[in-house]
Amino acid sequence: MIVNEQHLDGKKVSNGPIQAAAFSVKGKPYQALLHVDPNGVGRYYTPSGESLESMFLRSPLRFSRVTSHFSNNRYHPVLKKWRPHKGVDYGAPRGEPVMATAAGKVVQIGTKGAYGLLVTLQHGKTYQTVYAHLSRVAKGLRKNKSVKQGQVIGFVGSSGLSTGPHLHYEFRVNGQHRNPLTVKLPRSSSIARKEKSAFSKKAKLWTARLATLSTKSVQ
Repeated sequence: MIVNEQHLDGKKVSNGPIQAAAFSVKGKPYQALLHVDPNGVGRYYTPSGESLESMFLRSPLRFSRVTSHFSNNRYHPVLKKWRPHKGVDYGAPRGEPVMATAAGKVVQIGTKGAYGLLVTLQHGKTYQTVYAHLSRVAKGLRKNKSVKQGQVIGFVGSSGLSTGPHLHYEFRVNGQHRNPLTVKLPRSSSIARKEKSAFSKKAKLWTARLATLSTKSVQ
């Protein structure tokens, strides 16, 4: 692992971000290299420039418990009949912040029937996520506005057909509903082409240093 140390008056005060690291998962070796893009956002990549981070967060809530699973035949507690449940319900206190699970654009915001107050985000051409039964949306959020991963877009409520405060979350791939808990999440984008040359030079340096550290640790 390679870490920048931060010093003040000649004394170490803290560790900076991890610049590079070598590790293994189930016996498979990996190397992670930090790259900061022109917007100041740092992410970890393989030496070839492939992202090691998921494009999506698995859950839109920081702390949550699943109260109703994705199902093709669930008994609706309000309507008192069996019907498909094309998302996952997370139990949470009213007012709990709801986060965008990935960077995207707001394509729908407002009240929609049983969903109550909702926000729908489009992520590129393929993916779409829905956040429903909200009590309110984040201040300044509006249609066509771009959001970042982890940005608060609304707050848990009980609007629409609901028996109590919770978040209904949907994950769609090319318009088809997928189980948010089990769908294979795509990786974030690789290094941008215009940044690839500079990253490749840095990657060679870091991988060489990691190899040296690995050799020393074995001896």
